Amino acid sequence: MAGELPRPKVWRYPNVVSEHAFDKLQLLDCTFGESEAAIVDAEVIEDRALDDEGSLKELLLSVAWRQPLHVVVVVDERRREERIVTVYGPDPNLWSTDYRRRR
Repeated sequence: MAGELPRPKVWRYPNVVSEHAFDKLQLLDCTFGESEAAIVDAEVIEDRALDDEGSLKELLLSVAWRQPLHVVVVVDERRREERIVTVYGPDPNLWSTDYRRRR
């Protein structure tokens, strides 16, 4: 499902949130409800196929929260789920000013 980037994120399957992602949200002082609202309108800024058959790793950018968020999602076609692996605030030294491109 790779395509032109950036593009709006289309959620096709139920979300599964990893324990690591919950921990990262807590460190950011971002509630689960806030994160859900923030990623609804996220955009895919990077993607790549994984070695697993039918899996795609996407890096999302959300600017709908009080700070920009990057969200790593694995789209698993076989399990028909989208796993939120981690969430973090992008480092401005490593990303362009709009947080869409690596420096």
